[in-house]
Amino acid sequence: MKKIGFFGGTFDPIHFGHINLALSLLEKHQLEEVIFCPAFVSPHKTDAPPVASPEERLQMVERALAPISAFTLSRREVERGGISFTVDTIRELRSRRSKEERLFLILGEDALAMLDRWKEIGELLALAPPLIGGRGEEVALSSLSLPPLMAQAVKEGWTEIPMMVMSSTFLRERLKKRVYCGHLVPAEVLDFIYEHKLYLK
Repeated sequence: MKKIGFFGGTFDPIHFGHINLALSLLEKHQLEEVIFCPAFVSPHKTDAPPVASPEERLQMVERALAPISAFTLSRREVERGGISFTVDTIRELRSRRSKEERLFLILGEDALAMLDRWKEIGELLALAPPLIGGRGEEVALSSLSLPPLMAQAVKEGWTEIPMMVMSSTFLRERLKKRVYCGHLVPAEVLDFIYEHKLYLK
């Protein structure tokens, strides 16, 4: 059975926190592939659209993934347009992939706070059980009010990993202030950001 991770997000921009999460879960759960799928518009961020265009975000993700052969880029949500609901993408992937492949949903600890508001979350977690990278399982899970089946899926997929405390928002703020960001984002992505003058205003 081939195990494949699905990692969706705005990636505005992608940074080492994303790479570290995906790589840690790939290694700990022996995944053969992790699919990065930038959202066209995140359903949780409709009031704050991405700063970079969909194509710019795709190019940054593509550059960041290039050194890691197990990481692949999907343009599916950007090409589909509209609000990007993960369950729609997973249904589509599931219908096109071999029955010998098993999909897993890659999440960071921060995504758990809104998990119960995701579209058709029960079906989503049945199609792609979650793998969550985080630090303190006890604290994170005790603060959630999830239905029993969802809570069980989260508990089973919890994976303790070394964490990088950062976010795309934090990175954008540093870029706007024009301070050093080479320790936060792959060099190829940083070059692209400077070349296209992204996040500087």
